[in-house]
Amino acid sequence: MIKNPKVKGKDLESSFNISRRQLGYRIQKLNNWLIEQDFPEIKRTSQGYFIVDDSIKSFLNVTNESIQQENEQVYTAYQRAHLILLMLFREEENLSLNHFSLDLQVSKNTILNDIKKLKALLLPYEVNLHYTRINGYYLVGKEFEVRRLLMWVIDKAFMLNLSKRDLMKYLDCHENKIEPINHQITKIEQFLNSRFIDQSTETLPLKLYLILRRINHDKIVSPFAIGYDDLSDTEEYRATEILTSDYPNLPRQEKLFITLQLLSTSVQWSELNDAEHLPELKHALEAVIDRFEKITFINFTDRASLLNQLMLHMKPAFYRVRYQLSDVDELANSLKEDFKELFHLVKLSLKPLEDFFNQTLPDNEIAYLTMLIGGSLRSQNEDIEEKVKAVVVCTQGTSVSQLMLQELRNVFPEFIFLDALSLREFDQYELDFDIVFSPMHVMTNKRLYITKAILTAQEKQELRQHVFGQLNNKLETEIQVEKMLTIIREHATIHSENELFTKIHNQLEENYAYSSIKSSMLSLNSTLNLEDLILIDHIQFKKNVSNIREAIEITAEPLVMMKYIEPKYIEEMYESFDDTYMVINQNIAIPHASGENSVNRTSMSMLVVEEPLTLSTGNDVQIFVVIAATDKFKHLRPLLQLRDMSQDLESIQNIIKANSISEVHEVIKQYSKSE
Repeated sequence: MIKNPKVKGKDLESSFNISRRQLGYRIQKLNNWLIEQDFPEIKRTSQGYFIVDDSIKSFLNVTNESIQQENEQVYTAYQRAHLILLMLFREEENLSLNHFSLDLQVSKNTILNDIKKLKALLLPYEVNLHYTRINGYYLVGKEFEVRRLLMWVIDKAFMLNLSKRDLMKYLDCHENKIEPINHQITKIEQFLNSRFIDQSTETLPLKLYLILRRINHDKIVSPFAIGYDDLSDTEEYRATEILTSDYPNLPRQEKLFITLQLLSTSVQWSELNDAEHLPELKHALEAVIDRFEKITFINFTDRASLLNQLMLHMKPAFYRVRYQLSDVDELANSLKEDFKELFHLVKLSLKPLEDFFNQTLPDNEIAYLTMLIGGSLRSQNEDIEEKVKAVVVCTQGTSVSQLMLQELRNVFPEFIFLDALSLREFDQYELDFDIVFSPMHVMTNKRLYITKAILTAQEKQELRQHVFGQLNNKLETEIQVEKMLTIIREHATIHSENELFTKIHNQLEENYAYSSIKSSMLSLNSTLNLEDLILIDHIQFKKNVSNIREAIEITAEPLVMMKYIEPKYIEEMYESFDDTYMVINQNIAIPHASGENSVNRTSMSMLVVEEPLTLSTGNDVQIFVVIAATDKFKHLRPLLQLRDMSQDLESIQNIIKANSISEVHEVIKQYSKSE
């Protein structure tokens, strides 16, 4: 399959004297092995050919050139879109569907579908694809943007493992035209005392030739696109003079554009003396390393080596970022998926670098930095993925949440703290974590520790002992269950010991999930239930409400009358109300606020409206429950029971359609029994 991409299933069946079913079985076995080795599966095209990913070819050290003949390469639709885009950079040919169809050996309908994919490739650039019967297909846009697109598609073509022969063919380039450029690049490397990395030696000559070809066709970059002062005093500008010595009338802005390509091309320095290259950049990178160490509590054992590697990468990246030049994004996508926590931590550390650039770094540049920092960590046997990862969830504002985050980082230097989050952010959080620290209850299936924003030395010690006691002593729960079973055996008949063991074990695990330090201890075995807080005279019916403010005011009336809350708590609830997370299961709105000085007694009240109120999220809500709490914990059991009730659509409908308040209270009583 690798040696001859044109081979079909029938050819293999004939060569190996096997049936179609036997061939399918063998390919499935191959794919199973590839999956185990983290390689992509072998795929079949609609024409019956096989597509073997180039990572497999590289791993097996097999090239596909020995049998491959002219026009034999089989390309995917995505690859063909890039090849068509390359063809659009030909200079002396009007391109029609026939051209694309003949060159790529696919039908015109296939080409039309490929062109749709091509248009998606143009979206990041201010370049459009046009068509006229006279001129055929062509690109329209400012020359600087067209050049950016050209630089990108050449880099991308190499990343997609398109053969160099096809690249030259579809760009209408000839090796004899590229050879003089190669000779000049050798001179440039000698002048710069550096050598370009392997991929750059493939792409740079092609880029430079195509730039010069466009110039010969009077396609000139605007003189206002690049700052002359930024680039004219660089060594690379003087290297450009060497490269363009045969072009005496080259416009200055074109020399600057070529200089920009040299500056933004990754090199390997023969003798790297980073103090001589952008000292402010070096200081920014040192600050990035410091910040990463503070966030993760991991110290790099060889900072100098890491700094040199970062400098080596960031010097060309400086110009890529500033001028938004092309850089392939495959690495960014894979790193964000496979090492998303490390990627996130590196991103958090980059503020000094972003201040230096005065802009946010694109993800592809962050991906390269992640790769370098990750490599340094691996060399000293530090594995972010193996560490306990935690988040802080706090609704008391940015200042308090950041203070809490820093406090906990100091208490648990062994953990990786990813973020301090609001409730809304927590509900949408995508990174993987093991532990949640919060001053209040949050809905999570991960281990939750309820603690305070500011801890005394004694509280820090107790919290640390408690957390590590649970993390390190996994047998603790089972020991306690066995002790309880021993007592139960003495006083009762056990019908299913395994089932009882499981239920007790799960209950204890749930209780442990809400453990905290002594000063903020929470017990889910509190005597308060939902019916104890939503009393029968705390329930009201109303035909409709005009807005959320009115809903909160009416719902809270019984609590104000009983002096359980102060009138100002109504305003606090209104100001705090956020329907993106203060609505349970899209059917019960739960207005509440911190109520530090405005709640006198833990309580709840309910309003049921006949006509639903549409919230900003688009949810129609007919049940409102005001929650007033004197502390963070007493109302949590009733709140969990309220959540359970919201998940039962039949119970919700029974409340909405109830003819009396007592009927509503009966439903509430049912859920007051749930544990």
